[in-house]
Amino acid sequence: MKLKLITSGLILASLAVASADKPKKTFGDGTLPEFLAPYDVNEDGKLDAEERQAARAARKEAREAKRASILETFDADGDGKLNEEEREAARADAKAKIEEKRVERFNEVDTDGDGGISSEEFSAIPSIAAMEERRPESAAKIFAKMDQDESGAVDQDEFLDRIRRSHRGGHSKPGPKPGPKPGPKPGPKPGPKPGPKPGARHSP
Repeated sequence: MKLKLITSGLILASLAVASADKPKKTFGDGTLPEFLAPYDVNEDGKLDAEERQAARAARKEAREAKRASILETFDADGDGKLNEEEREAARADAKAKIEEKRVERFNEVDTDGDGGISSEEFSAIPSIAAMEERRPESAAKIFAKMDQDESGAVDQDEFLDRIRRSHRGGHSKPGPKPGPKPGPKPGPKPGPKPGPKPGARHSP
Protein backbone atom coordinates (compact mmCIF):
# COMPACT_ATOMS: atom_id res chain seq x y z
CA MET A 1 0.00 0.00 0.00
CA LYS A 2 2.85 2.38 0.87
CA LEU A 3 4.47 1.70 -2.51
CA LYS A 4 1.20 2.51 -4.31
CA LEU A 5 0.96 5.87 -2.61
CA ILE A 6 4.57 6.65 -3.48
CA THR A 7 3.97 5.60 -7.09
CA SER A 8 0.98 7.87 -7.53
CA GLY A 9 2.83 10.90 -6.22
CA LEU A 10 6.01 10.27 -8.17
CA ILE A 11 4.43 9.62 -11.56
CA LEU A 12 2.74 12.99 -11.36
CA ALA A 13 5.73 14.63 -9.69
CA SER A 14 5.47 17.88 -11.60
CA LEU A 15 1.71 18.06 -11.05
CA ALA A 16 1.61 17.13 -7.34
CA VAL A 17 2.07 20.11 -5.04
CA ALA A 18 1.37 20.69 -1.37
CA SER A 19 -1.38 22.95 -0.12
CA ALA A 20 -0.66 26.59 0.59
CA ASP A 21 -2.50 26.27 3.89
CA LYS A 22 0.56 24.78 5.61
CA PRO A 23 3.01 27.47 6.74
CA LYS A 24 6.74 27.09 6.30
CA LYS A 25 6.24 24.10 4.03
CA THR A 26 9.25 23.03 1.99
CA PHE A 27 8.52 22.30 -1.66
CA GLY A 28 10.95 20.22 -3.69
CA ASP A 29 14.17 22.18 -3.71
CA GLY A 30 12.97 24.46 -0.90
CA THR A 31 11.29 27.10 -3.08
CA LEU A 32 7.60 27.78 -3.52
CA PRO A 33 5.96 26.28 -6.61
CA GLU A 34 5.37 28.67 -9.46
CA PHE A 35 1.62 28.99 -8.87
CA LEU A 36 2.19 30.22 -5.30
CA ALA A 37 5.14 32.49 -6.02
CA PRO A 38 2.95 35.53 -6.89
CA TYR A 39 1.55 35.50 -3.33
CA ASP A 40 5.00 35.61 -1.71
CA VAL A 41 4.95 39.40 -1.56
CA ASN A 42 7.96 39.77 0.74
CA GLU A 43 9.90 37.17 -1.30
CA ASP A 44 11.07 35.19 1.72
CA GLY A 45 10.38 31.82 0.09
CA LYS A 46 7.29 31.00 2.18
CA LEU A 47 3.77 32.28 2.74
CA ASP A 48 2.91 34.12 5.93
CA ALA A 49 -0.65 34.42 7.27
CA GLU A 50 -1.68 37.35 5.05
CA GLU A 51 -0.12 35.79 1.96
CA ARG A 52 -1.89 32.47 2.62
CA GLN A 53 -5.17 34.33 3.04
CA ALA A 54 -4.66 36.04 -0.32
CA ALA A 55 -3.85 32.68 -1.93
CA ARG A 56 -7.01 31.10 -0.46
CA ALA A 57 -9.15 34.00 -1.68
CA ALA A 58 -7.69 33.70 -5.17
CA ARG A 59 -8.33 29.94 -5.23
CA LYS A 60 -11.92 30.46 -4.10
CA GLU A 61 -12.45 33.06 -6.82
CA ALA A 62 -10.93 30.70 -9.38
CA ARG A 63 -13.25 27.85 -8.27
CA GLU A 64 -16.31 30.08 -8.57
CA ALA A 65 -15.21 31.25 -12.00
CA LYS A 66 -14.69 27.62 -13.05
CA ARG A 67 -18.17 26.64 -11.85
CA ALA A 68 -19.67 29.57 -13.76
CA SER A 69 -17.75 28.53 -16.87
CA ILE A 70 -18.95 24.92 -16.58
CA LEU A 71 -22.54 26.09 -16.18
CA GLU A 72 -22.25 28.39 -19.17
CA THR A 73 -20.71 25.63 -21.31
CA PHE A 74 -22.91 22.66 -20.39
CA ASP A 75 -26.26 24.17 -19.38
CA ALA A 76 -27.84 23.23 -22.71
CA ASP A 77 -31.42 24.02 -21.73
CA GLY A 78 -30.45 27.34 -20.10
CA ASP A 79 -32.32 26.71 -16.83
CA GLY A 80 -29.38 27.82 -14.67
CA LYS A 81 -28.49 24.34 -13.41
CA LEU A 82 -27.13 21.07 -14.74
CA ASN A 83 -29.40 18.07 -15.15
CA GLU A 84 -28.01 14.52 -15.17
CA GLU A 85 -27.32 14.52 -18.92
CA GLU A 86 -25.55 17.88 -18.72
CA ARG A 87 -23.50 16.75 -15.68
CA GLU A 88 -22.46 13.62 -17.57
CA ALA A 89 -21.28 15.76 -20.48
CA ALA A 90 -19.28 17.93 -18.05
CA ARG A 91 -17.72 14.83 -16.44
CA ALA A 92 -16.77 13.39 -19.83
CA ASP A 93 -15.13 16.68 -20.80
CA ALA A 94 -13.19 16.82 -17.51
CA LYS A 95 -12.06 13.21 -17.94
CA ALA A 96 -10.83 13.93 -21.46
CA LYS A 97 -8.84 16.92 -20.25
CA ILE A 98 -7.28 14.87 -17.44
CA GLU A 99 -6.24 12.17 -19.92
CA GLU A 100 -4.79 14.84 -22.21
CA LYS A 101 -2.75 16.21 -19.30
CA ARG A 102 -1.46 12.74 -18.47
CA VAL A 103 -0.38 12.16 -22.05
CA GLU A 104 1.45 15.51 -21.98
CA ARG A 105 3.23 14.37 -18.83
CA PHE A 106 4.23 11.10 -20.50
CA ASN A 107 5.64 13.00 -23.47
CA GLU A 108 7.62 15.25 -21.13
CA VAL A 109 9.26 12.25 -19.46
CA ASP A 110 9.82 10.43 -22.79
CA THR A 111 12.55 12.86 -23.78
CA ASP A 112 13.77 10.96 -26.86
CA GLY A 113 10.22 10.58 -28.21
CA ASP A 114 10.50 6.86 -28.93
CA GLY A 115 7.16 6.07 -27.32
CA GLY A 116 8.59 4.49 -24.18
CA ILE A 117 10.07 5.68 -20.91
CA SER A 118 13.42 4.01 -20.30
CA SER A 119 14.85 3.50 -16.84
CA GLU A 120 17.25 6.38 -17.55
CA GLU A 121 14.39 8.73 -18.45
CA PHE A 122 12.46 7.55 -15.41
CA SER A 123 15.48 8.25 -13.20
CA ALA A 124 15.74 11.76 -14.66
CA ILE A 125 12.45 12.75 -12.99
CA PRO A 126 13.68 14.97 -10.12
CA SER A 127 11.64 13.24 -7.42
CA ILE A 128 12.73 9.81 -8.66
CA ALA A 129 16.35 10.93 -8.73
CA ALA A 130 16.02 12.09 -5.12
CA MET A 131 14.45 8.76 -4.17
CA GLU A 132 17.24 6.76 -5.82
CA GLU A 133 19.76 8.52 -3.64
CA ARG A 134 17.92 7.38 -0.52
CA ARG A 135 16.16 4.16 -1.54
CA PRO A 136 17.34 2.92 -4.95
CA GLU A 137 15.52 -0.39 -4.52
CA SER A 138 12.17 1.43 -4.15
CA ALA A 139 12.64 3.38 -7.40
CA ALA A 140 13.54 0.14 -9.20
CA LYS A 141 10.41 -1.56 -7.84
CA ILE A 142 8.21 1.31 -9.03
CA PHE A 143 9.67 1.12 -12.55
CA ALA A 144 9.33 -2.69 -12.65
CA LYS A 145 5.69 -2.45 -11.54
CA MET A 146 4.94 0.07 -14.29
CA ASP A 147 6.73 -2.05 -16.94
CA GLN A 148 3.98 -4.66 -17.06
CA ASP A 149 5.23 -6.49 -20.17
CA GLU A 150 8.83 -6.48 -18.88
CA SER A 151 10.08 -4.89 -22.09
CA GLY A 152 12.55 -2.65 -20.29
CA ALA A 153 10.53 0.47 -21.11
CA VAL A 154 7.18 1.89 -19.97
CA ASP A 155 4.92 2.66 -22.93
CA GLN A 156 2.09 5.17 -22.86
CA ASP A 157 -0.61 2.59 -22.09
CA GLU A 158 1.37 1.24 -19.13
CA PHE A 159 2.04 4.74 -17.88
CA LEU A 160 -1.61 5.79 -18.08
CA ASP A 161 -2.82 2.50 -16.62
CA ARG A 162 -0.54 2.93 -13.60
CA ILE A 163 -1.83 6.47 -13.01
CA ARG A 164 -5.47 5.39 -13.30
CA ARG A 165 -4.98 2.47 -10.91
CA SER A 166 -3.08 4.63 -8.46
CA HIS A 167 -5.93 7.14 -8.39
CA ARG A 168 -8.41 4.31 -7.86
CA GLY A 169 -6.33 3.01 -4.98
CA GLY A 170 -4.60 0.23 -6.92
CA HIS A 171 -5.38 -3.45 -6.78
CA SER A 172 -5.60 -4.74 -3.25
CA LYS A 173 -4.91 -8.34 -2.45
CA PRO A 174 -8.10 -10.27 -1.89
CA GLY A 175 -8.65 -11.16 1.73
CA PRO A 176 -10.11 -14.39 3.04
CA LYS A 177 -13.64 -15.05 1.87
CA PRO A 178 -16.18 -14.51 4.59
CA GLY A 179 -17.72 -17.76 5.77
CA PRO A 180 -20.13 -18.72 8.48
CA LYS A 181 -18.98 -17.76 11.92
CA PRO A 182 -17.72 -20.77 13.79
CA GLY A 183 -20.00 -21.78 16.63
CA PRO A 184 -19.10 -23.82 19.68
CA LYS A 185 -17.64 -27.18 18.87
CA PRO A 186 -20.24 -29.90 19.26
CA GLY A 187 -19.59 -32.27 22.11
CA PRO A 188 -20.27 -36.00 22.07
CA LYS A 189 -23.87 -36.80 21.35
CA PRO A 190 -25.62 -38.30 24.37
CA GLY A 191 -26.47 -41.95 23.86
CA PRO A 192 -29.49 -43.82 25.22
CA LYS A 193 -29.64 -44.01 29.00
CA PRO A 194 -28.56 -47.41 30.24
CA GLY A 195 -31.46 -49.56 31.42
CA PRO A 196 -31.36 -52.19 34.16
CA LYS A 197 -28.93 -54.96 33.66
CA PRO A 198 -30.51 -58.24 32.65
CA GLY A 199 -31.22 -60.46 35.65
CA ALA A 200 -31.17 -57.60 38.12
CA ARG A 201 -33.89 -57.68 40.77
CA HIS A 202 -36.17 -54.73 41.21
CA SER A 203 -36.98 -53.68 44.75
CA PRO A 204 -40.70 -53.76 45.50
